[in-house]
This record gives sequence, C-alpha cells and structure tokens, in this order.
Amino acid sequence: MVQDSQGTESCHQHGSDSQYQVVAARRKSFEDRAWQIPAIVLAAQAVLLKAATERDSGHTVCITAGFLTAFLALMAANLLLRQRRNQLADYAWLLEFERVHDGWDIVHVRSRDRASRFGIETPLLARVPPYVVWVAGPALLGALGLVLSIHVIATNKGL
Repeated sequence: MVQDSQGTESCHQHGSDSQYQVVAARRKSFEDRAWQIPAIVLAAQAVLLKAATERDSGHTVCITAGFLTAFLALMAANLLLRQRRNQLADYAWLLEFERVHDGWDIVHVRSRDRASRFGIETPLLARVPPYVVWVAGPALLGALGLVLSIHVIATNKGL
C-alpha cells in the first residue's frame, strides 16, 4: 500500500491480492455487525421506556430511565457512524483496487447501481440507506426518553 503526499492510503500498483482479501473481509465484518448495535440499543431503550412509564415507577426512576434512553441513542449513533465511515473507506479502497488492476471485475458498486444494471427497481422504502434508519430509530426513542424526563422534572419541580 502507498501513501500519497496527504498521507492517504492508495493501492495503486502495489496492492496485492492478499491485501484485497483482508480489506474485503474487514468490510464484510462491518456489514455483518451493522445490525447488532441498534438491535441491542433498541431492546435496552424499550426496557428503560417501559420502566419509565410504569405507574409504580417513582419520579427518579422515570427521569433516570429517560436520560439513559437518550444517552444510549448518542452512543449507538457514535458507533454506527464510525462503523459506516470505516466501511466507506474500505469500499473506496476496494473500488480503486478493482479499477487499477487489469483483469479485475468491478464488483464493489452501490447495490442500487448493481440492481438497476439488471433492470431491478429499488422499492421506495429501500432507497433510504440502512444506516440512516438504524441511527434514526434509536434517536427517536432517545428523544422520547429525553422529553419524558423533562416532562417529569417540569411537572414535579425536580426529583
């Protein structure tokens, strides 16, 4: 691998087949794990929001659960967006490798482009990138938890 004058990694003529396999496997692992973070966060947020809305829950429990729900949303967004950045970096590297090396088919293209090449339309709901949906879901529940906490504080004048 070569670095240009700005320190950016490039695979121009020095990338090897084994480097390609390593980067492709790493990118695949990002995709395999992409659903795990939001799934766990959504489950945790559901438990916290249930605790916050129980009739028997005290004000402190409601406030704490609401703020924790919001904090979990921030944590999930941070992890997902970092993972997405890493995935895009590997995608760009793989695509450059495929373009530079003669005899290599270019397989790392956007799935929508790949589908349209064969006349397959992307349904409307599938046009939104999955990472946007997975960041938005926990964010909405986090906002709900934050609103719930603020409401409890405001209506009970504190803890």
